[in-house]
Amino acid sequence: MAAELVVILVMLTILMAFGLSFAIGANDETVSPLVGTNVLKFKVVLILGGVATAIGLIFLSQGVGNVIGGELLGPGITYSVFMLLAVLMSSIIWLIIGSLAGIPLSSTHSTIGSIFGVMLVYSFFNEAVDPFTCLNYDLLTMILLSWILSPIIGFAVSFLLFKIISRVYLSKLKGLNKIEKVERYFTWLLLIAIVIAELFVGGNDGANAVGLLYGIHNNGSLTIVEYYILIVFCGLFLFLGLFTTGRYVIKNLASQMTDARPSEGFIIQSSTALIIMFCTVIWFLPVSHSHVIVFCILGLNVAQKKEIDYKAIGKMVFYWIITFPIAAGLASIIYFGFIILGYS
Repeated sequence: MAAELVVILVMLTILMAFGLSFAIGANDETVSPLVGTNVLKFKVVLILGGVATAIGLIFLSQGVGNVIGGELLGPGITYSVFMLLAVLMSSIIWLIIGSLAGIPLSSTHSTIGSIFGVMLVYSFFNEAVDPFTCLNYDLLTMILLSWILSPIIGFAVSFLLFKIISRVYLSKLKGLNKIEKVERYFTWLLLIAIVIAELFVGGNDGANAVGLLYGIHNNGSLTIVEYYILIVFCGLFLFLGLFTTGRYVIKNLASQMTDARPSEGFIIQSSTALIIMFCTVIWFLPVSHSHVIVFCILGLNVAQKKEIDYKAIGKMVFYWIITFPIAAGLASIIYFGFIILGYS
């Protein structure tokens, strides 16, 4: 009976990982600037963005996924299926609360915070595990630091990129016809930048789901072949999330970008892609794509000397900060409940 229960819970965890992949795709707004330019049909943009982000998840997410699914834990520690369920349940609950309240949250912050909460509870109820070694705190410190630095670097990159392009090229254009011609060129550069950004967004954001699958594989519940097959399915669900549900978020944001220039979109997406690329394939650090892109937009606006709503920015930063401890608290309560019921 116990073995059957474990099998059922493993299947439930896999299904929830698929659901998380779908949700990540449904909240991916990366292609919105491309829809706003009307250079391609809406359905074509959705397919292009969905395929790019799915390919990114399938081929680029393993490094960050391994960090979430194993390397973040202390020496000799692996996830049990109940730990993974607590992490998933906590992340999903907090993200749903945020969605209902209209609060911008990060699935990455929720996942890492939930892992932290689960492992602390695990260490308190396991005499052989020290709370100070149950996690790889050096790696956790690097992840937390990346959450601070990645938006700041994104701000700086977009600010400098606008200044360089404006001074070297855009400021020298004379006449409306030349400006419009150049903006048409930037439309295609924007297309390239968005495809590249989607690849790394899939590789980083999608790693939240892949990491959970790696945790199941790492504890012996999945073979390596099954693990990679399930990664492909995660990519498929990510595509479906963007194509079926993400279209509403994309269309809504695109309607607000009708006055934005393709050159501005290129600067924002190029800056975002650069930051996410380094975090995904060089440093293997899970970061928040939405946080990076918000600060890339902010850097562009400051460079253009536009009015900034600092109150709204401060509100977003506040919710970003509280996500980690709240997710940790929720996960610790859920996992404590499993322990009380005799499951760990």
